[in-house]
Amino acid sequence: MNVELKNRSHLILGVLFFGWMVSYIDRTAISLALINIGNDLSLSATELGFVLSAFFFGYAAMQIPGGWLTDKYGTKKLLIGAVIFWSIFTAFTGFAWSLASLLFIRFLFGIGEGGYPAASTKAISIYFHKEKRTNAQTTMMSSNMIGGAVAPIICAPLLLAMDWRNVFFLISGLGFIFVIALLWSTKHAQTFTSEERKEKEEKGSFSDVLKNTYLMRVLLIFFFMNIANWGLNTWMPTYLMKVHGLDLKNVGFIAAIPAIFGMVGMIISGRIISKLGGRSKYGVIFGAAVLAVCLYFMATAGSAAIAITYQSIAFIFVAFMASFIFTTPHRVVNQQNVGTAFGIVNFGGQAAGIISPTIMGYLINASGGSFESSFIFLAIMCVIAAVIAVTLPVHHQQQTTIQSVEGYEL
Repeated sequence: MNVELKNRSHLILGVLFFGWMVSYIDRTAISLALINIGNDLSLSATELGFVLSAFFFGYAAMQIPGGWLTDKYGTKKLLIGAVIFWSIFTAFTGFAWSLASLLFIRFLFGIGEGGYPAASTKAISIYFHKEKRTNAQTTMMSSNMIGGAVAPIICAPLLLAMDWRNVFFLISGLGFIFVIALLWSTKHAQTFTSEERKEKEEKGSFSDVLKNTYLMRVLLIFFFMNIANWGLNTWMPTYLMKVHGLDLKNVGFIAAIPAIFGMVGMIISGRIISKLGGRSKYGVIFGAAVLAVCLYFMATAGSAAIAITYQSIAFIFVAFMASFIFTTPHRVVNQQNVGTAFGIVNFGGQAAGIISPTIMGYLINASGGSFESSFIFLAIMCVIAAVIAVTLPVHHQQQTTIQSVEGYEL
């Protein structure tokens, strides 16, 4: 690969990275604005849980169709369409006037964001050689952690300076910046085909992906892991403010600390997984166990500092588990089906977001405002994820045939 192509690939990776950050900022802003929205629209904790879950209904519903559409119609079309769609409904969030309107808007917002994961993953398979895809994928997905760090720092001061509705109007513009950057970076870009033409072409099918039992078990691991992950992410700002008495400004900066640990863990874990291969499952088992223990201790933390310390430790291991899950499609299916495979796996993870915030809200209400029972619930979900990971074979037969993308419409 010549230097020009390498630089172009890295440029595209940077744009995809930025797109993930924008998506995370847009979806995280509502967690920080939750108290303001609840006060403005007179919503209870249970109703706010429904609002958080509405996004995941749309997001999860779009995962499999998004992967299929990416494989069928091309990465660039899906990326641009998804980002424009979700940016519009980010802005529309600011127009919500009732619980019903907010639920509808956040559902459609989730539909828009749901098309991005598979499309961005497929782009990695197109612009990077197969030996570089695991590192490229984990680097791209570390943007989730950076987004988690940047979102509070950006949104908390904005929420203090202006009405929560104006914040959503403002951040919606980030998506249109991404579209411009994507069009520029991919103009005349070459796809990665020349080094793989000697390999036998194998197209496969949607049904073949569904029959991949290894992939289905990874889906279940992601489901239970993400019940804990999304429950923690969506309710953590409220927990810090109501239980430990922090104000919104302090929450914005403190919430960035665990995300930084997770970002470092994500980047490092990609390199580890590349070397360990199937044996990485032991890291997943250990990571799920550590996450469960940290969640249990967070439930009884005596101060915000202790809670954030446990969350930071947890996020290092969440990052390893996420790296393993996000890179699985590159390892176990051919290139033609990467988008579909990622969509299927991500469906499991995002379906967890449908139930997790709502269950958390119910448990918080039922316990009179205490978060202890909800954190213990999340810890139990991590234990289930670890048990499923035990069943993964160590030496899974990796897919070695790569679909040529010469002439593939981007």
